[in-house]
Amino acid sequence: MNRKSIVLVGGPDSGKSNYVGRLWISLKEHKGTLIRAGMPSSTEYVDSICAHLLKGEFAGRTDRNSERQDFSVSLKIGNDEESTDLVVPDFSGELWRDAVTNSELPQEWLDELGKAEGALLFVRVHSPLNVQPLDWVTARDMLRHIGEGKDKAELPTQVILCELLRLLQDRLSNRPDGGKPRVAIIVTAWDLLDAQSQAAGPAAYLCKEFPLFSGALDDVDRIDIRIYGVSILGGDLQRDPAFKKKCQNSDISDIGVVMLERDGVWHNDPDVTYPVAWAMSK
Repeated sequence: MNRKSIVLVGGPDSGKSNYVGRLWISLKEHKGTLIRAGMPSSTEYVDSICAHLLKGEFAGRTDRNSERQDFSVSLKIGNDEESTDLVVPDFSGELWRDAVTNSELPQEWLDELGKAEGALLFVRVHSPLNVQPLDWVTARDMLRHIGEGKDKAELPTQVILCELLRLLQDRLSNRPDGGKPRVAIIVTAWDLLDAQSQAAGPAAYLCKEFPLFSGALDDVDRIDIRIYGVSILGGDLQRDPAFKKKCQNSDISDIGVVMLERDGVWHNDPDVTYPVAWAMSK
């Protein structure tokens, strides 16, 4: 029997690594919906991220030239007997972006996606690497030229997101009960938005900032989608010295927030494991 898995996907500086580090802290402290069903073969990668967070620093972007193995940890919800592997492939955000741009995805990547029945797809608020969205007509035309030539203009972030979404639709496996694969859209650095934008919710943010991607989410039919706004610590370590000092003197497993929708209303929840739990739940 093949093991169930959830895979993390996203472009450069999308927040994957820092989210995994914060998730690992919750798992070690037994705080949240998810619990570990075993230990990964190596924790060096995730422990290095946690070390940054515990010092009041965000981990830098993954170096595409650095050597590390895939990180995978087996998780379960409460007292469930069945477990699911959370898989962080050894692919940097730049590699995901370049592979989509050049239409050259290694078979090992396709195989990894084909083994998974769900995914988390990341995009970060105000990332300096976000390429500003074009209008719908121009962005649509850009999609037609993916893989054509080596000197084309850099693709907008929302076009990359659309292609990653299409890849997940094409490759993810159905759930064991025959249900659709689940994809959680994770909007990271949620705390960087103003109060009004946060109150409107992450779906409204995507509609405003990445309209092509937002429209693509509305059109999917083979996968189930939910959108989350995530702040792993609840504030800005880089530009708020007072908040950084507070984090250094706090239990990090007790801070952070996930914005999620319940009964048509957006709520803040302190359980940062929730998006993964939804993606793997029955």
